[in-house]
Amino acid sequence: MLCPDCKTAAPGGRPCPGCGQTVPERETFAGQGGRYLLVLCGLSLVLAALSLLGREIGFGGMSVQRLFTTRWIWIYVALVSTPLLVGLYFWFALREEEIVVTDQGISRRSRWGDEHLAWANVRGFRHQSLPLRQTRLGRVTWFSRFFPKGGRDPEQILYWPGSTYILEGPPDGDGQPIVMRLEPGTIDDMAWLLALVEERVGPPQED
Repeated sequence: MLCPDCKTAAPGGRPCPGCGQTVPERETFAGQGGRYLLVLCGLSLVLAALSLLGREIGFGGMSVQRLFTTRWIWIYVALVSTPLLVGLYFWFALREEEIVVTDQGISRRSRWGDEHLAWANVRGFRHQSLPLRQTRLGRVTWFSRFFPKGGRDPEQILYWPGSTYILEGPPDGDGQPIVMRLEPGTIDDMAWLLALVEERVGPPQED
């Protein structure tokens, strides 16, 4: 584990040799569904404000006025509410997301299935840059660039959306390696999570 204050490696539950603070026995990282909901709700509010402002100043002429005063208003409601509905979906998808790191290994609980890797079984740690459509959340991951960054991120470790970090374990029953993917935009304080992983398995190899 790492000391949260001075980032010195030490066994969990023991005093840090650098500053004397007790090193946590486990670190827990939650999903970011609430942040997607907040950002996309804000986008809905911005769209509503811009459309109302456009109506007041006469932008779009009679076409916009008819949109607000006829049965076609459902188009406006759908346009404004779509970001909010997307935010609600991803809040629901990520509300159970949780990663736990200990001296023994790393575990994930999520709607896509639970995963666990003991550090002794990790056989590789890689970093890939993927198109957003190939990430777990797809193109909506782009909105994670508006999330606040972790406070324990002095080097700003590759935080941009599209970065994927892959932990590889031993083969499963079908002969395929067990893979755990860690993606910015899905887990809170990603940089600190990566620091804990690197303390156990070293820096990722670039693909």
